[in-house]
This record gives sequence, C-alpha cells and structure tokens, in this order.
Amino acid sequence: MSILTRFRDWRRKRYLKYLNSTGTGMTVRPKNTWIPHWLRGDYTLKNSELIFAAVTRISNSLSAMPIQLYQGAKPLYNELNDRISFSPNPLMTSAQFFKTMEACRCTAGNCFALKIYRPGEVIPQLNLLDPTRVFPIIEKNSGELWWRVQPDEGPEMYVHDYYMVHVPFISTNGVGGISPVSVLFDTLKYAENIQEFNVKQLEQGVNSAIVLEAPANLGTDQKKAMVEDFMNTYRETSGNILLLESGVTAKTLNLSPVDSMLFEVEKITRSKVAMVYNIPPHLLGDYSDSGFSSQEQMMLEFLTLTMLPIVTAYEQELNRKLLTADQRRSGLRFKFDMDALLRADAATQAEVDYKAVRSGWKTVDEIRNSRNMPALPKGIGKYALVSQDLATLDYTVNDKPKVLMRGVNEGASGGQSQTQTQTQTESAPAE
Repeated sequence: MSILTRFRDWRRKRYLKYLNSTGTGMTVRPKNTWIPHWLRGDYTLKNSELIFAAVTRISNSLSAMPIQLYQGAKPLYNELNDRISFSPNPLMTSAQFFKTMEACRCTAGNCFALKIYRPGEVIPQLNLLDPTRVFPIIEKNSGELWWRVQPDEGPEMYVHDYYMVHVPFISTNGVGGISPVSVLFDTLKYAENIQEFNVKQLEQGVNSAIVLEAPANLGTDQKKAMVEDFMNTYRETSGNILLLESGVTAKTLNLSPVDSMLFEVEKITRSKVAMVYNIPPHLLGDYSDSGFSSQEQMMLEFLTLTMLPIVTAYEQELNRKLLTADQRRSGLRFKFDMDALLRADAATQAEVDYKAVRSGWKTVDEIRNSRNMPALPKGIGKYALVSQDLATLDYTVNDKPKVLMRGVNEGASGGQSQTQTQTQTESAPAE
C-alpha cells in the first residue's frame, strides 16, 4: 500500500469518525479521484494560458446569453425572473454570476450556488461557494444527498441538495464532477518541461557554435592543442582569418533559440485542451484543421457541440431547484437565448429575420423589438404575414385562373355600376 493510499484512507476514516461522533448518521461518498493539490501541481487560470483561453471562451459565451423565465412561449417579468436575469445576489449581475459559475465548473469540475432566503423575501438569493470547500454526503437511512460546506470562517454547515444549485463538469457517479485540469495535468506538465528547456537554451546563449572536424582520431592532448590553437587564431584575427592545418575543417552549427519541437508540443497541447473542454481547436488558435468557409459555420459548431449541453445543464438545474412541480407543470421554465451569440453576424441575422417574416412565425414588430426599435404605427406590424408566391401545381393550373377572372369580372361590373350611378346623379334635377 502506497503512502498516498494510506493517507487517503486515514483522511476518510477521520471524516467518518467525526460524523458518527456528532450523531449525524451520514456517510461520506468517496470522490472519483482524490489527489492532493500539492501533489498534482497548480495549473489554474493564473498560470496556464491555454486553460485560461478555453475557460474564457466558454464562460464568456454563457454569460452573453440572456436568461429569461417563460410560461409556454410567453416571457414572464416577475420577481423570480428579475432575480435570475438581472442580479442573482447583491454583489453580482447575471452575467458576472454565470461567468463565475462556469469558470469554477471548468477548473474545479463543480460549481455551487447556495439558496439563501432573506427575511421578508420569498425569492432566494444565489450566493457562490468555493467548490474546493464543498463535499458530497449521502444520508444512510433516506439516501438523500447533502453537502458539507467549509466556510472561510465559522463552523461547518450541512446543506440539503434542494438548497444547492450544482452543475458538475462531467460525473461518473451523478454527484461529484471530474476536474478537467486534473485530466490535463500530464499534458500541461510535459509542455511546461519543453518550454523550460528552451528557455534555458536561450538564457545560455546557445545560438551558434563551431564544429572542428579532424581527419583522424586524436588523443586528449592533441584535441586540447588543436582547440587552443584555433581559439588563439580566432581571437587574434577577430574571427576574420582562420588558418587550419593537417586537414582540419571548421563548420558553423546554427541552433535556433526556439526548438522546432516546441511548436509541435504546443499544437498537441492545444488539441488536447480543446478535446477535453469539447471546443473546436480553432477557438484556441489552431487553424490547421479548420475546413469551414465562413465564420457562421464555425460559430454554429461551437454552439451545437460545446454550448448546447452546458446551457441545457444550467436550465434543467435552475428549473429543478427554483421552480416547484406545479410551476413546471403549468409551463414555467428558464431558457437561455443562444441566438444572442449570432448578433454580430448582421448578414445572417437579416436573412433569418427575412425568412421569419415571410414564413409567418415572426411579426415585423417582434423583429423590431429584438433590435430595440419601436413598433410600427397604427399596429400594422403586429400581424403575421405569409408569402403568396408558393402554391400547389393543381391550384396554379386549375383554380388560380378562375379566381383571377372572377376578380376581373367583378371589377368590370363594379366600374359599370359606378358609371351608371354617376350618370343618374348628373341627370337628376337639383332640389
């Protein structure tokens, strides 16, 4: 049994002894992996630019999506919606809250927000917790999930899962998430070693060297004499004239300050980081395998493969922890607006709006409202429109000519009636 295994067992037994002594009747659920921070290294947002780039991409994208409470297809603007979409707690806006939650999830493997009900409030605040200070606990008798929280100050707290908003990165037991940083430890460590090696070469100034080739094997004294003679001549002539005897030749060996292997290691590291975080490599600066012809296609790949599972996990957790069963059955749900990430592509957005109006699933006023523009006057923009340039072949051949002729006949008869009425009016005597 290794020292690490013994220490882990001793630590777990200490937790069990403490919990049993307090009479809580709970047992600690072992984590998927338990490796101390000081043994696994310290690759965090502060000292790994690749992790920083990947986490920033994902967290910024999530925070840029407005979240809204809906009842069916109708948006609701009540106190609960204001709490989540504007300010989940007094210290943060909604964008800051979800950006921080996602940064914790993408580094520690879990993100936690504690529901706190203030006096006189029926809508809870969501206070962020340090994920390294929250541990899962399963109650032995009921099997319910609790969380043991170690605050910076004060005693430990035991919180039921209903009062904890928790989104893991990925889990093998349905409770605790696996840290992607731990998965990438070996890759990041190898890349760091290659960088340190190249930095040492650069500091030593190994940029160029001269290789002397002798026609035969030389003894130790002969080698020293040849090198000394060469260096003396080199210094005396300042490297301009070199006299080589006995068939000795000199060649210049150029060494790059940055080893070419470093670029290959960086490419592999970028690929592995992108693979673990499930983001396209081109978002981390690797465009070697990018086969997309437009920015829209690259963004759609990112939204579909990366952001959609993350957004779904947050939506379902908020619906489960902030809405009652009756509210969910009545159609209430939280939803992130993923279309907000396509705002920068004006051409694509204009094409979508154009098709939405012609297909009748959006009105002109709805599109103007999404662009922060007022509705059209006299309410003419609130009606759904539909294109009339498509029809079945049978209608075009058989029915449409009859409809057009009926309109022509009605127009002609209407014009004749109007002419007769005007003639009668002109011939009538004035009263």
